[in-house]
Amino acid sequence: MNPPSSKPSLTGAPEYDVIIVGGGPVGLLLGCLLKQQGQRIRVLERRTEPITQSAAIGITPPSLQILDKLGLASAFIRSGVQVRDCFVHGQRGKLGCVSFREIPDERRFILSLPQAATIALLQKHLGQEFIESGCEVTYVRQQGGYCEVEGGGRRLTARFVVACDGSRSAVRSLLGMRAPGRSYDCHFVMGDFVDRSGLGDEAHLFFTAEGSVESFPMPGGLRRWVVQTDTRMDHPPPGLVSRLTRQRTGFSVAAADQLNESVFTPRKFNCDRYYDGRIIFCGDAAHGMSPIGGQGMNTGFADAEFLAEILTRSEPLELLAAYNRCRRRAVKAAIFRAEWGMWLGTWRGRGRSVLRDFILKYVFCRGPIARRMGAFYAMLTIPFNTLKRVPASRLRPRTLDSAS
Repeated sequence: MNPPSSKPSLTGAPEYDVIIVGGGPVGLLLGCLLKQQGQRIRVLERRTEPITQSAAIGITPPSLQILDKLGLASAFIRSGVQVRDCFVHGQRGKLGCVSFREIPDERRFILSLPQAATIALLQKHLGQEFIESGCEVTYVRQQGGYCEVEGGGRRLTARFVVACDGSRSAVRSLLGMRAPGRSYDCHFVMGDFVDRSGLGDEAHLFFTAEGSVESFPMPGGLRRWVVQTDTRMDHPPPGLVSRLTRQRTGFSVAAADQLNESVFTPRKFNCDRYYDGRIIFCGDAAHGMSPIGGQGMNTGFADAEFLAEILTRSEPLELLAAYNRCRRRAVKAAIFRAEWGMWLGTWRGRGRSVLRDFILKYVFCRGPIARRMGAFYAMLTIPFNTLKRVPASRLRPRTLDSAS
């Protein structure tokens, strides 16, 4: 994009230490962490209204450890539902359970909390005075020791710009940063319902020859149901989630109890690099993965924690190479896990369904592997899942970068 015609030269001290583009969960968490370290920040958010569609709900123990730094973990836990057991069902009934009750962490559960509630808690902690809503970024450049951003009809300057503006990142497009990836050949519709299932705080996964159904408890007496569909349905027929849920699981989920609906076709992508000079990519602006397994937002939280640490050090530019190396390694692991779980879970047809039931029952729900599955899905075995897991040697400045 061509720069504005009346741009001033970048002289003097920048207005901010960090401008964050995007006020979703990852951008807000980064803002909170940087504010805590005394940084001058500004969050630019394109939306003016809260999100209403179904979105991320799972918060893992490593993410709660990050929220502990802000004193927010307890407030999040009070607002959400603690999921300690996830029951797995096959073509002929229950196959087993992935339990979080014995994982090696003090919080032995996955927290279910709608993304809108996560955003509200982080906004309150950060403070509205640090957030500028209705501000769409149209121009970004860097010159000398800082960056210039144009959005909302005015220009701002900062030492660094962090793009947290989602999978369709405007900043990524403005810079021409490559993000190789692809869409998967499977499709889903999900909705949140008034919960009359009697399943309580349990999660349930149903794998059938006709397609999968996932079910997760939510606070406020709600439950999310996610159904696999043959093709992408941008405009699903009324009652589709209810009908497919009843056909595949036997649970009667009334269409009248449905509060919202979202359609998605999973895709994956990974930026070639997570930074370009003083412009940095974080969360879904840097990488994308299947939402099956709930790893995307949590991976972004770990990005934000790492980035907040290095941006408050005396040599942040030299440490961006470490951010790139460590976070790309973590993201590759998360993408692989999400992809693997979705690949197995979306098998269709009688023969493949029988084979999947055998694999799930006798490999993943019994024996030594089964005992590790809780920690696996709680993201405790993802490399560098929190800053505590990053060796000090990796946080030393290096002159050469290796995007391993």
